[in-house]
Amino acid sequence: MINPITFIAPMAWRNLWRHRNRTLLTMLAVAIAVASMVLLGAFLSAWSASAFDRTTAALTGHGQIHAVGFTDDPTVERSMPFPGGELGAALGLPNIRAWTPRTYAPALIRSERESAPVGLYGIDPSREAKVSFLNPATIHGSALTDDQARGVVIGRLLADRLQVSLGRRVVIAAQNVLGEVEEIGLEVIGIYQGQPDLQKHAVFASIGQTQRFLGLGQNISEIAFIADDKERIASVAASLETIAPHLDVQRWDELQPFAAAVIQMSNGTNAIWVFVSFALVAFGLVNTLLMVVYERLREFGLMLALGMKPGFLVAQVLLESTYLVLFGTLGGAAIGATAIRAMDDGLDLGRFGSGASMFGATERLYPAIDTEQMLFACVLVLVLSILTSLYPVIQSTRRVPITVLTRSQS
Repeated sequence: MINPITFIAPMAWRNLWRHRNRTLLTMLAVAIAVASMVLLGAFLSAWSASAFDRTTAALTGHGQIHAVGFTDDPTVERSMPFPGGELGAALGLPNIRAWTPRTYAPALIRSERESAPVGLYGIDPSREAKVSFLNPATIHGSALTDDQARGVVIGRLLADRLQVSLGRRVVIAAQNVLGEVEEIGLEVIGIYQGQPDLQKHAVFASIGQTQRFLGLGQNISEIAFIADDKERIASVAASLETIAPHLDVQRWDELQPFAAAVIQMSNGTNAIWVFVSFALVAFGLVNTLLMVVYERLREFGLMLALGMKPGFLVAQVLLESTYLVLFGTLGGAAIGATAIRAMDDGLDLGRFGSGASMFGATERLYPAIDTEQMLFACVLVLVLSILTSLYPVIQSTRRVPITVLTRSQS
């Protein structure tokens, strides 16, 4: 007995190339749609990753711990003790890769020529370098060496506004825990590069120096932490909240809702483009298959009249559709992967970089091949396209053989 597949498969392949140009154009349309899905998916994933890294590195971390009410009114009075006991032990568990204590106070910084409102952060330099962007590589001049070091590190844009350079002295005024205004003169030992908004208002001194200046004793304003895996940020925050119910524990997306919304928007954009791409492929495929069916009505009618089972006819046309979509999909995946590999050194957004920074991303993105995402796009297009092709296929079997033959002759 002849295996139907061995009979139908070669016939479907030969039929596919009866109109070579039409077949190639349809495959090209499928390939372009799949390639665009792969490329856009990689671009948006890179954008999301860039926005996430940029947001969390900009002092936010994966989450923060404050005294209750500090995020609504960030003043020195709303401080908390340095973490110890159960909270200190929890921060040292393997599910937290790094953490750092900070003090914070609204302040006014003055140079010989200008003044500006700033946020004064007291940091532990060795811990801070593991949590945020502030490390020796981003600082021109000298970084803070320890948690008792004197001196201040300011942003490039703030230095330009104050018209100061390395080695110049500035005066910082802030209110201490008693409500009294204190002033301290510090030497500018470092100028950092970073996000423009931080460069304008964030200044850094050692945590020991700021604790003495603000009269905090050993108290601190916040703790920023980095989880061992960003997929477990929520669970880490929940466990810390359970351990310290008297403190306010917040995730990065609660602290930076705009950045979180941008990341969610990019993921939604990818889903919309997948739908649009599939819709274009589906219309093109249905149009091609309908043309194939109506051009071959006499052939189908003759085959049905000679006793060919309708199921075999359906299988033949479905197989032609599968060939068409499969090779187009594989071609699109190859085009997309090749284009992504060409961007291994990063994609410079050029003049759009400043706009990208407003939405959380950096000026250079690093798209990468996501095998799982690419496989999903290919399988989705393949399966849905084959399902879409059922309509013209079923139309071919609903014709009465003698009617088709008579109509074809007239």
